[in-house]
Amino acid sequence: MSTEIYSKVIYQSEFKQIRMTISEFKDVEYIHFREYFQDFDEDWKPTNKGVHIPFEIDSSKELFRGISEVLSLAENKEVIEEYFSEIIREAYTK
Repeated sequence: MSTEIYSKVIYQSEFKQIRMTISEFKDVEYIHFREYFQDFDEDWKPTNKGVHIPFEIDSSKELFRGISEVLSLAENKEVIEEYFSEIIREAYTK
């Protein structure tokens, strides 16, 4: 049985959540990303959709690096769309 150390809902819609949790199992800490659904009693239950990796310094650094890169790309996309959307629209309507 694993011991939950930390849990945070990182996405939620009406009947679905995605949670990030950190738990310990057999003296190894893991970080999990798992989808939950709301049952008829309005309790949140885990699905089999998810992933976990050992919560170590190297895997945590790579996870942080990946999230930083994705956020940077999203920010760049937003800037490009804001300043160049008219030019792009014109180029595709000719």
